[in-house]
Amino acid sequence: MKADAKLHALFPTPVYESALDRQFTKQEINFVKQHYKQKRKNEGNTRSIESYVLNKTPLKNMKKFLEEQCQRYLEVACSPKGPLKLYITQSWFNYTHPNQFHHKHAHPNSFISGILYISADENVDLVRFYNPRESLMFSIEPKNIHLYNAKNWWFKIKTGQLLMFPSSLAHAVDIKKGTNSRISLSFNTFIKGVLGDNSKLTELKL
Repeated sequence: MKADAKLHALFPTPVYESALDRQFTKQEINFVKQHYKQKRKNEGNTRSIESYVLNKTPLKNMKKFLEEQCQRYLEVACSPKGPLKLYITQSWFNYTHPNQFHHKHAHPNSFISGILYISADENVDLVRFYNPRESLMFSIEPKNIHLYNAKNWWFKIKTGQLLMFPSSLAHAVDIKKGTNSRISLSFNTFIKGVLGDNSKLTELKL
């Protein structure tokens, strides 16, 4: 590439990374374990039957933290002109044991989705995201993989870590390595407020 040439990253996908600023309490951990006894099969792993876990009293402080992070994501990634708020809709636990996986999927009927890792080994655990703009017309095998040519990208994850991303972004968990059980809390969100503009006939009150 010429010295004066530039490569611009247009319209990047905002993936927000943060972390819980404390240890999980004994009450929270016991609540997670309790719901492991009431789980159902998922494609590759299992999840809690309860799909509104953040509405339960033992997780009220965790929910407050996540709501604050949702608002931060909205402000940083979207920078709304008017007052908008993200609120959490469904929320559930995922349990992935060695040699299990979590199938490639996205989250319909949601604006932003998030994953808070209750238990993870940063030496072996990761989450993989898939490029939504990958062209199906041509397949060029890259010499070096980077953000401009990658078909997918992964993040190492650890206990207490939070990732938030557009709900339409497909993601998956590869076959679980190591000996630990990986536990996460996933959640969806939607918007409260006014979208669009009245004078442009694009207004939508939510």
